[in-house]
Amino acid sequence: MASLDLRQSSTLHSLVCQSILVLLCLVCYGYGGLSGAKFVFDDTVAIVKNKNVNSLPTNWTAIFSHDFWGAPLLSADSHKSFRPLTTLMFHYEYALLGLNAAHMKFLNLLLHCVNTLLMWRLVRSLYVEDIDIERWATLSAALFAAHPVHTEAVSGVVGRAELMFGLIHLLCLLLTVASADKPGGSSVILILLLTAVGMLFKESAITIPLCCIMLDYFQNGTYMLPLKLQQRVITSRLRYLCYICGMLSLLLLRLWWQNFEAPEFKPVDNPIAHNEQLLTRGLSQQYLYVVNFWLMLCPQWLCFDWALGCINLVTSIWDMRLQGVIAFYSFLIVSLMNFRRLAGLMLGLALMVIPFLPASGIIRVGFVIAERTLYVPSIGFCLVSVYGFLYCYKNYAGNRYCRVALQALLMLLFAVFMLRTRQRAAEWLNEEQLFSSALQVCPNNAKVHYNIARLATDNGNSSRAFHHYLKAVELYPEYESALMNLGNLYREYGQLETAEKYIRAALAAYPAFPVAWMNLGIVQSAQKKYDQALDSYRQALKYRSDYAVCYYNMGNLFLEQHQYGEALHHWQHAVAINPRQPKAWANILTMLDNRGMYEDALRISAQALTQLPNEPSILFIRANVLGKLKHYLEAEALYKQVIELEPRNMLYHTNLGVLYHRWDKLEEAIECYQTAISINSSRATTARDNLGKLLKRLNRETPKESQQ
Repeated sequence: MASLDLRQSSTLHSLVCQSILVLLCLVCYGYGGLSGAKFVFDDTVAIVKNKNVNSLPTNWTAIFSHDFWGAPLLSADSHKSFRPLTTLMFHYEYALLGLNAAHMKFLNLLLHCVNTLLMWRLVRSLYVEDIDIERWATLSAALFAAHPVHTEAVSGVVGRAELMFGLIHLLCLLLTVASADKPGGSSVILILLLTAVGMLFKESAITIPLCCIMLDYFQNGTYMLPLKLQQRVITSRLRYLCYICGMLSLLLLRLWWQNFEAPEFKPVDNPIAHNEQLLTRGLSQQYLYVVNFWLMLCPQWLCFDWALGCINLVTSIWDMRLQGVIAFYSFLIVSLMNFRRLAGLMLGLALMVIPFLPASGIIRVGFVIAERTLYVPSIGFCLVSVYGFLYCYKNYAGNRYCRVALQALLMLLFAVFMLRTRQRAAEWLNEEQLFSSALQVCPNNAKVHYNIARLATDNGNSSRAFHHYLKAVELYPEYESALMNLGNLYREYGQLETAEKYIRAALAAYPAFPVAWMNLGIVQSAQKKYDQALDSYRQALKYRSDYAVCYYNMGNLFLEQHQYGEALHHWQHAVAINPRQPKAWANILTMLDNRGMYEDALRISAQALTQLPNEPSILFIRANVLGKLKHYLEAEALYKQVIELEPRNMLYHTNLGVLYHRWDKLEEAIECYQTAISINSSRATTARDNLGKLLKRLNRETPKESQQ
């Protein structure tokens, strides 16, 4: 009876602990993940603009041959980040629920809850001497649940890769603990299979077997043996050999899939990796390890992008920041010297360091610091932190006041972390808040200013866009994207010579920049420099042969020169490359309409609508053609559809009025003309003229009817 009560009490305790952990996750992330959530920063490229995600039916070939950002894996532009299962998750969410950031972030939040519970279960299953395992498990999992450094992984949709890596990582560690000292290789095979699956979510999963080896090393008590005997035991363990061989095989397979090609990153992405001085690269990289550790220790300064201007290069051994590096390595050395006495601490350090290795600069990466890459390493950090707290707590067993002080400090820490996480999650709601928050952390980061300027351009705030683009160029004069966008902004204001100057500066910084060559062609075309514009477009196609937008602009160039056949040919080439190019479709249909080729226009518009079923410009032109052919009912239905999509478009209401006018539905025509005038009275000249003619006609007809 007593044992039954004990079991029930233990079960109740477990349920309470798990409920508290889930509640912690919901309190920290529910606000930022669900209330008015939008796609931000990398989400736009990886999800919103990624045709592998938002195209139906499922293109399996593209998903397994393109990188995470939608570029072909073997192309020179690819970052080689091959995560097809993550892309597939996004794709099926889009297919089932549409392209909505809220439900995608909600799934991220659920995965974080699951990972928190798995971490709690993992630590409870460990055997570590001289520590209260229940406390270690609960406090470590609670710290993991509330840690602010996880916000990017949980509140940014692309953090799904980290969350799935964390899920599989924890499952493999649980399997390792469950199979410790058990014969048979089924668990090893299962862990290697899970590692292979994890690598299809995030490449860093290649480190899972190493983590399993370290966990097995501590759980089997091997660390307690003399060093020579340890070496003999480790080399004789067949499962360790299988882990290493399996890991190397998976690594070779992964490299083979990308044709053993290394990604090419720009200096703007990672200035440290591109620095020519070996000493500067080495010292700066060591300092980055300390910064990453500090972000987990004190997550006050969090930024969505640490690329330019956030961290100055360490160019001398006399740089005072190296004191932090010395302190960090001193801590590691002291821990290693006491690894038998502090086994839990060493296990936590191993689980912190090993998953971080792919992001540690061993291979060149396209970032300086990426907070979401700390999601899985923070598991080890939480174990280390709570182990240290419990070690101090135990040593002060005889001092009640010190224990109370430690408890109070721990409660304060959790309160501060929860508030900081909620604040950071709210900043990840939209790009305006996210980018603005980065200025407080990295005011000299050119990429932050660039992103603020880009967002201001999208929102129509040109003065703010000019200010931040100019600031980005001031901070980093060779920032080709900022130079090009600044040129485009000047072009929109008609300052074509200034626009050309900035775009040429972008090309001087990066000659193989196809977008800049195309934009230079657009500026030259506006200046009537048609031959130079054509040369610029051809240069763009030299660097990107499948550049649909460039073919579209070439078509516009030929149209300006009245070379209608060439224009039509290039627009058709554009939609052949990218069938989801609405402006090219619209230009093709407009040309056919103007030439009176109505049947061709109807046929091609039907093709276009299979790719873009709700594109207003295509529906509008098709409605115009149907109206000219006197297919009034079909035309009316299409006009009403485009008005529903864009109710404030004056032209749509005007043309529907023209349709009713031809159809002799005069009251409906009057209503449509009046609506068009109310939307934009200064530009609705056609609606105003037609309305005047219609009212005069009605006035003439009314006396005749009264005389009769």
